[in-house]
Amino acid sequence: MEPSGPPEFNKVMKEYEVKATAKIQIGLALLALLIFIVLTWGVVQDTNWIAAIDNAGFHLIREPLSPNRTWFFKNVTRAGNEKWSLTLMFILALIFIFQRKAKATIFLILNVSVFGLGLSTVLKMVIDRPRPHIVHLIQAHGLSFPSGHTMNAVLLYGSLIILSNYYLSNDGLRFALNAVLGVIIIALPLSRIYLGVHYPTDVIAGYALGFTMLMLSKFAIFRFQDHEVKIK
Repeated sequence: MEPSGPPEFNKVMKEYEVKATAKIQIGLALLALLIFIVLTWGVVQDTNWIAAIDNAGFHLIREPLSPNRTWFFKNVTRAGNEKWSLTLMFILALIFIFQRKAKATIFLILNVSVFGLGLSTVLKMVIDRPRPHIVHLIQAHGLSFPSGHTMNAVLLYGSLIILSNYYLSNDGLRFALNAVLGVIIIALPLSRIYLGVHYPTDVIAGYALGFTMLMLSKFAIFRFQDHEVKIK
């Protein structure tokens, strides 16, 4: 609901709300970064509490295995693979360039290609954690920590949620799109645990670092800018 009162007062209050929200998001991003650092230390040190989290997570999400759940998660997990992420990023970037939305283009490319794919690959090589020694329900290669699919989910689909809030004026369309994207952000990382190709702590770390990068890039590119509604 729009605030009532003189236009100048409303403008000041709106600017205050936008800045307060941004500061909260930055605080949550720093908290998420701390969580990632703690998890990384625990994985590198091979601590018992990391093993306890992983065992509990596998028990909660992976059991029971069933044909229907396996079919569902096999299809969901495709939304986070590298080829699909880059293809979707490329198509959307071309649309943003055509519409002369430089900030949206930079924001999307930075999050998907640099953070979602590049940073996760480098960290995997540095941390060097093998994938879980359990039955994999799909083929997966490479290392495990942090989960690249989870980072892709947060950074790609999270970027689209943020951009829809900036550029879509149709409330119904924006709500429906964000609901679908939110489901993907939740279901895709869970699929990696269910399919046995990632430890739960890989996924938690992917969530934490992905959210950190998403909020920091949002602040760096859009800063305290209010929603710029252009698309009906």
